[in-house]
Amino acid sequence: MNIVLAIEVIAPGGAETFVLRLAKALEDRGNRVIVYAFYKNNFNKTLHRTLAPNVQIIWPHMRMPWLARKIDGLFFRLKINRNIQKKYIKGALIKLMQAGSTDIIHSNLLKVDRICVQAGEAMDVPVVSTIHGDYLQFFHKKQKGEAIPILDYEQKARFSLKNLDKIACISDKQIEFFKTNFPAETEGKISKIYNGYPAQSSFPDKKLREQLGIPASGFVFGMMSRGIPEKGWETSIEAFIKLNKENTHLILVGGGEYLEGLKQKYAQQKNIHFTGHSNEPLEWINICDAGLLPSTYASESLPTAVIEYLCCSKPVIASDAGEIRNMLQKDGKEAGVVIPIQDNKIDAGLLANAMQQYLDDKNLYAEHTANTAVCFRQFDMEECADKYLDLYVKAIAGIAN
Repeated sequence: MNIVLAIEVIAPGGAETFVLRLAKALEDRGNRVIVYAFYKNNFNKTLHRTLAPNVQIIWPHMRMPWLARKIDGLFFRLKINRNIQKKYIKGALIKLMQAGSTDIIHSNLLKVDRICVQAGEAMDVPVVSTIHGDYLQFFHKKQKGEAIPILDYEQKARFSLKNLDKIACISDKQIEFFKTNFPAETEGKISKIYNGYPAQSSFPDKKLREQLGIPASGFVFGMMSRGIPEKGWETSIEAFIKLNKENTHLILVGGGEYLEGLKQKYAQQKNIHFTGHSNEPLEWINICDAGLLPSTYASESLPTAVIEYLCCSKPVIASDAGEIRNMLQKDGKEAGVVIPIQDNKIDAGLLANAMQQYLDDKNLYAEHTANTAVCFRQFDMEECADKYLDLYVKAIAGIAN
């Protein structure tokens, strides 16, 4: 099968890493896969080399992209619904399909969907989309009167959803959202498919612990995610400080201005370690004993960090956001502790209590650690690829779910 996987950029992020991993899995099965990235700025070569080195990535050729960005920015500020870059992006995608017999376009993210649907209609190629959270995020921000980076959100969302052939949701929350807000546009199209994650055998690097001055006997909590406040970074810090245990450590893996500010704010906390961004998060997770994610992010769906904790056999303490509760249980076995979200906040005291549980109750910690393998099987990469290939076949044949 000839498959085009479309995404805005190749940079660290759940949607972007999913695209690269799926592209590799589909190619390994003998399919021809091209990743079509809309913009070359922020291209993370290390991410490509690490996750899918043999997968071909194509970008649209655009003259003076800096000028097009400036003009498009002006259009947006004036609320003029025109975009020079997207015209080139759509044209280049159509040329890409003309050059080869594309069977299916697999789009990712709302702004990508619209262009893929238009190109697909022009070439009579079906389009499927994986929902990563932005439809929900933009909808709820619009409802609150907050600014979003798209004009005429509802009109564009309805157009894309109506014309997509199949829609893969990664959480029950997403499915409920579409059934409530876009029932006519999504009826008979939705499937639930968890993102796949290839199992990786690796062992803790003792040198990393030594670099941070963490003794072998120390218990390490770790957090890896995007560097935005809603992911719960400061809540994790506050909970760790409340814990007040001498032989415990907190490792925070992420980059950006927000985390740099927290690093300065909590510089006196010797047992809190800011590592900065890492293209190899599993190396850090492997030296931890438990993973944290007290997220209140409005569009949280299927956080990759939780999957990575489970991949490394680390039990998880996380908020009841998105699909997290379901991610941490399977067949009656639990691999973590779920903290309720109250008034869009996580109580640092409740988080500290859950962390204390793992320190005090060795049986609970051992049980949750053992159950990580069971829960991680939900994210089997081979099963994920199989489900998408089946979805592609149904889309091409016009078969309803």
